[in-house]
Amino acid sequence: MYNKHMKYHVGVIYNKSKSNAKKLALEISSWLKQNDCKVFVSESMSIKPKKLDFVLSLGGDGTMLKVIRTFSPLSVPIKGINLGSLGFLTDTDTNEVYELLNNIFKVGIKIEKRVLLAVEFKYKNKKIKKIAANDSVVRSLSGGKLISVDVEIDKNFTAEYKCDGMIVSTPTGSTAYSLAAFGPIVYPNLPVFILTPISSHTLTQRSMLLSDRNSIFCTAKNKYSNGKIIVSIDGQENLTVNNATKVKFSLYKKPLKLIKNCSKSYFETLKAKLHWSV
Repeated sequence: MYNKHMKYHVGVIYNKSKSNAKKLALEISSWLKQNDCKVFVSESMSIKPKKLDFVLSLGGDGTMLKVIRTFSPLSVPIKGINLGSLGFLTDTDTNEVYELLNNIFKVGIKIEKRVLLAVEFKYKNKKIKKIAANDSVVRSLSGGKLISVDVEIDKNFTAEYKCDGMIVSTPTGSTAYSLAAFGPIVYPNLPVFILTPISSHTLTQRSMLLSDRNSIFCTAKNKYSNGKIIVSIDGQENLTVNNATKVKFSLYKKPLKLIKNCSKSYFETLKAKLHWSV
């Protein structure tokens, strides 16, 4: 079993909208307590940051993204248990949970570190700072309306894009919105960001890979919707800002810590979830 002197404090976060999620959360909680662990259980919509040894996220990728943004500032390792449909971030199935936990108890927590995106901009005359695990998008308040996006890299003007919006993605998010906008698949622990225009009006403007040491600045100008722009964080937080607001994207000071699933490789997940190379 596991070394009894090692007592973990574990978070079990579940999406209450998923069938049997609460029931599974309570079953896992009971099992962990029987194995001398302290357990913190919460549904995903009301979680608060808390210093824990590790967290299990029960739900789909949306639940996982929220859990990442909540616990990564405290450097808490996270594992996603898939109760959703795609489950790209949540690569562990419910029938693998106890095998995963027993492995942690035997050999400890094996971590894979990935970059997170820091997003800064002015909102209602206040400086806002957000974290994105997958991506952040700057787009028009009116869906499908062409806007102009000036891009600077390290304060050097790079290009003006005529497009529906701009995606700044982490490698983790390269298989999300960026991929749908014809961006590349990027191995998830590389120290890079992906800059992908949405429906660019210029054929030569394609996705660009940048170092995580670069700072990216996007200034979007919109002649529709009273000049309003939306800044979206992981597709879950959407803030409406003034026209020509400058948005800064850079490396977040702490990495995302994911608990490795030693039984699956990244390429197996690509094949299973996205039918890659099949």
